[in-house]
Amino acid sequence: MEKYCFLNGKIMPLSEAKVGVEDIGLLRGYGIYDGLAVFKGKVFHFADHWNRLLSGAHILNLNVPVTEEKAERVIEELAMKNGFMERANVRIILTGGKTLGGIEYDFAEPTFYILVEKWDPLPQELYEKGGKLVTYRHMRGLAEYKTTNYIRAVNLQNWRKEEKAIEILYVYDGEVLECATSNIFVVKDKTLITPTEDILKGITRKVILKLAEGKYKVEERPILEEELKTADEVFISSSFKDIVPIVKVDDFTVGDGQVGEITKDLMAKFKAYISVPE
Repeated sequence: MEKYCFLNGKIMPLSEAKVGVEDIGLLRGYGIYDGLAVFKGKVFHFADHWNRLLSGAHILNLNVPVTEEKAERVIEELAMKNGFMERANVRIILTGGKTLGGIEYDFAEPTFYILVEKWDPLPQELYEKGGKLVTYRHMRGLAEYKTTNYIRAVNLQNWRKEEKAIEILYVYDGEVLECATSNIFVVKDKTLITPTEDILKGITRKVILKLAEGKYKVEERPILEEELKTADEVFISSSFKDIVPIVKVDDFTVGDGQVGEITKDLMAKFKAYISVPE
């Protein structure tokens, strides 16, 4: 079955889509990226994702060449044409376009494309029994924005697999920040805690905080590395993974090594929420 993407104003076969070798996104890594989910043919919290993309484009002085309404329509059409109506992963990439003199670009001629891909769920065992994180000392540049700079994350994937970990957890100056492609939550004494500075605030993270309102005490604040060792529960969240319980970080066990009750409750609430996405 032929797959399709959207590139610079047109839906086309993925096999025919090409980005120039002089694109500043390739030569200088200058671009913005966002990852979204499609549930039952509809984009999940598209306005939140689009606003995040716009904020990143503003910081990098990049021209977004399509409207929010058109981008959403295109994603839903691509999901249908590619046969991924039940659930799909979406990647939006925006760069400055062709380089000028190797370091500049024409604001009026950006490169903008959208990929809609098959969603491959993590093994069910991870959701039932929990997974592992490995820590690495790193803080992303422009951490509040989703740029295309994933150098460290990509470079560490072989190590992550060797450690049998689901994700890499970035820590810096004694504080817990975020995972390479996820946000992190800690539960201590029935309080839900998540970092709020020097991180990318994920859309799934935002939904989880909303679902926790009124039932659990919530704190958005710095988390010290040492707090991981005394946490009752830990879980991570992302558009492509949903909520994944964590029962091990490096060589120590989280809590009693079992998936916690608050994590289970939020997983159930999130599953129900995405069954009727906004």
